[in-house]
Amino acid sequence: MLRPLPLILTLIVLSASAGYAQKSGDRDSIQFINKNFYKIYSSDFDHAKELAKWAAETSHKNNWPSEEAWSQLNWGVVTFLSSDYNNVLPRYFRAVKLFDSLKDLNGLAAINNELAVFYHKQKDFEKSEDALDAAEAAGRTASNLEQLGTTLNHRGNWLGAEGKYKEARPYYNEVLKIRKQVKDSVGLGYIYLDFAEMAINEGDLRTALKSIDSSTVVRRNIGDLQGATVNLVNKGETYFGAGMYREALPLFLQGLEEGKKIGYTDLVRHTNGFVAETYELLGDYKNAYKYQQAGYKLKDSLFNIERTKVIQDLQTKYETDKKNQTIALHTATIERNYFIIGGLIIAVVLLVSLFVMWRSKNLQEHRTILQEQKLRLREAQINAVIESQEQERKRFATDLHDGMGQLISALQLNISSLRSQANVAAASFEKRDQLFESSEQLLGEVHDEIRNIAFNLMPPVLVKEGLVPAVHELVRKINKAGDIKAELSVFDMNERLPNVAEVSLYRVVQELLSNIIKYSRASEVTISFTGYDHEMVLTIDDNGDGYDLKAFQESNEGNGWRNVHSRISLIKGSIEIDTQQGRKNSTVIITVPLNEGIVSTKPLQNTERQV
Repeated sequence: MLRPLPLILTLIVLSASAGYAQKSGDRDSIQFINKNFYKIYSSDFDHAKELAKWAAETSHKNNWPSEEAWSQLNWGVVTFLSSDYNNVLPRYFRAVKLFDSLKDLNGLAAINNELAVFYHKQKDFEKSEDALDAAEAAGRTASNLEQLGTTLNHRGNWLGAEGKYKEARPYYNEVLKIRKQVKDSVGLGYIYLDFAEMAINEGDLRTALKSIDSSTVVRRNIGDLQGATVNLVNKGETYFGAGMYREALPLFLQGLEEGKKIGYTDLVRHTNGFVAETYELLGDYKNAYKYQQAGYKLKDSLFNIERTKVIQDLQTKYETDKKNQTIALHTATIERNYFIIGGLIIAVVLLVSLFVMWRSKNLQEHRTILQEQKLRLREAQINAVIESQEQERKRFATDLHDGMGQLISALQLNISSLRSQANVAAASFEKRDQLFESSEQLLGEVHDEIRNIAFNLMPPVLVKEGLVPAVHELVRKINKAGDIKAELSVFDMNERLPNVAEVSLYRVVQELLSNIIKYSRASEVTISFTGYDHEMVLTIDDNGDGYDLKAFQESNEGNGWRNVHSRISLIKGSIEIDTQQGRKNSTVIITVPLNEGIVSTKPLQNTERQV
């Protein structure tokens, strides 16, 4: 069913047809249409074309160049989307001329992005590249990151479509930075999927799955249930394409259930097909037939919905013609609606005022409660730090007693034996040589034990060289032990952090890696540091068993979570954990703000290092 236009848009159409609005009202209406045009044509495409045409013609008639330029651009967009390609360029060229005369760089960036899409569709790739160059130049000069991100995304997508993934990657990387900088969560979710598609085409299944998971984390954080559900199915399709049908099946089934919950019928139909095909490939023909039939039923249902839309659209056009014949009678009704809307606005303002007064009255009580909560939280953090210190002391004492103590006792026995051999004949020299050699070996082990204890207390490399070299050394020790394969990646981390931040983050990494090695049954773990202008992001991914996050955070056994949380709070950082019991792969994302003066004002260079 076509969704009706909001009341104000309906008023615009009626006012334009009847000549009702005055010039000032027309200009306000046109500005509203241009500002909200994406929402308008997403809601009702046919009315959007009528509104764009009316806005362009009215702006031209009244000599409003800025409004006309944006209206011509929007009119060209809906004309292009209608596949009426012969009438696209005249509207785009008119917009270019107006933006150029106004020296409107934002407008020039936007219209050249649209021209690039048009030329690329027509396979005129030279003109498409020229348009992208113009869009990029205008976007960078105007510091319009939204349009610049669109330009770079076009470049990356078109290179990827040609199979030039290596050339596309730098554009995707810059788009990713832009989306993060402007906090565009929606765009961030999509750029991660672009990375996933690129990895799939390059045959890098692991990176593709990680990119989809990153997109899912973003979409869950912004409450995009539909996007998160689509990502479940995307991940299943990635496994399916790699021939890993048993791994794909639970993701398809989960996506199917989530799609039903949110009423995403088209996704449910699409996923039913994949579930049926997966069961068939696994030899379960009974379930394959069951889900195939379910998909066919939904397909028939969607066909009936589309047929109903056509009938309702014809009915809407008939009613519109009927309204045009009696539009003069509606003028009074429109005026009355304006008064009603004004009254409602006043009522809302009064209600808001009353709410603010009530809120102010209770503010003092809330402040007292918050202060008490802060004190309790601070006390809990102090206790956690104290407990952590006590545990460190106990571990240090145990290491000294069990490690150093035994080695020194053995060395004492060797010395006693040497004394007893002091007066023995030369025939016993071989025995004494063996005791000397054993003593030397024990002294070496004592030295190694002292170095290990000192490293666990405070690694010298952390003090002298900083966080990244210290984690590099920790990764080397883990790989040397052979229980798990660890990998370290570093991007744009040229400067050291303050001492308290480096120590806190190092202890957090130690704690999280210890938990992964002990409990997750993982075979691989990846640690990555990424530096930005105002923050640093630490990510730890493992392919082990997931766990119940709430139970981990509320557990009274051990101080793991409290130690991690206290250290991150100390440096004003934040932590996000994506894990689920019964599911493989977990991700920890820690973000730490960088205060002014921590990072050099020099441009940071990419300093990726892998272990």
